[in-house]
Amino acid sequence: MRVIFLLLGLLLSGIAWAGVNINTATVEELDSLPGIGPSKAEAIVAYRQENGPFASVDQLDAVPGIGPATLANLRDLIEVGPGGTAPAAPAPTAAASATPPPPAAPDNSPLPSSTGLIDVNTAGADQLTSLPGIGPTKAAAIVADREQNGPYSSCQDLTRVTGIGSATVTAIAKQCTASGQ
Repeated sequence: MRVIFLLLGLLLSGIAWAGVNINTATVEELDSLPGIGPSKAEAIVAYRQENGPFASVDQLDAVPGIGPATLANLRDLIEVGPGGTAPAAPAPTAAASATPPPPAAPDNSPLPSSTGLIDVNTAGADQLTSLPGIGPTKAAAIVADREQNGPYSSCQDLTRVTGIGSATVTAIAKQCTASGQ
């Protein structure tokens, strides 16, 4: 009987020590981590699907929205194990696809430049949210900073906006431009 309790105790303690494997975790599992909401969880999965499995926990810093503070808070709760991308989202059911979505509100932002890049000096908040790692709050902060401090000389200047770090700037680099107006 003691052997059974000992084995049960070892089994349960092993479960308690295991962290969330960021190479196989679903959006829901990642969302359960402190400081990771649905948007960051989706960004982690999207980064993993685009770039392949994480080689180390430190590589999570390259995901838009994950900075050094978040990484420090997660370090003891996550692990990098073998695996690839999380399973794809299930296909919509017939009932879900039967009702068309409502029409989108018109976007009065300037159109993207002829190169297809988003110009951070002319884009409105709605258009800025199409950049990876830029949600409505950061988009509004970009516009407010631009109005208060003048145009950006390059996309790298976005780091002057609170909440936007070098990882976010790196993630948007291929989709961003800063015109001379």
